[in-house]
Amino acid sequence: MTQKDLFAQKLKIVKSELGQTHLLIVSKTRSIEDIKIYYELGHRDFGENRVQELLEKSYSLQKDCPEIRWHMIGNIQTNKVNQLFSVSNLFAIHSVDDRELVEKMIKAQERLAHEVFVFLQFNTSHEAEKSGFETYTELEASAELLLKCSKLKLKGLMTMGTLRTDNFEAEAGRCFQDLQVEKEKLQNELNIKLETSMGMSQDYKIAVREKSDWIRLGTMMFQ
Repeated sequence: MTQKDLFAQKLKIVKSELGQTHLLIVSKTRSIEDIKIYYELGHRDFGENRVQELLEKSYSLQKDCPEIRWHMIGNIQTNKVNQLFSVSNLFAIHSVDDRELVEKMIKAQERLAHEVFVFLQFNTSHEAEKSGFETYTELEASAELLLKCSKLKLKGLMTMGTLRTDNFEAEAGRCFQDLQVEKEKLQNELNIKLETSMGMSQDYKIAVREKSDWIRLGTMMFQ
């Protein structure tokens, strides 16, 4: 069985499990060749967690994968925003984790060649090692700033399940449920429609159960 056959089989199985949920293949550290295979199989959404790697891959694949949609899913330093905004085919940013970054992005948005979707990261686990908004008030204030933007479009909210816990599944479910509560509240108060980005290789089935709109899968898609 070829690599393409293996990837095709994996894609078919995963998409059947996800149903209507969007699959975001996390391609960090993966080769250009691996990404091309999934692209040739019809997949378009790929995520990277480092700005430099994303920039290099977007440049390398610009010709062969013209319809690719890049998603930034990792921590973003404010001094990397201009670089990030130069990525061709940048589709969405899932890791906007504080107001300072929101303001920096708004100031730089004219560098964008097209509209880019934004997910605000909310720290539902409240673990110190995780970044993200900690309160609804902070979340709402940044959401309101983004609603005034011409090129940055608020798409939804992102979170990750608890890492340090004796009951991983229960905690993942709680974190995902909490994000849905924040989403509903924000939707109602701002009169907008929002999506959720939650669930990774170890907890994606729980995220599907909790009606996540985007699932971020990396390791399991390349095994």
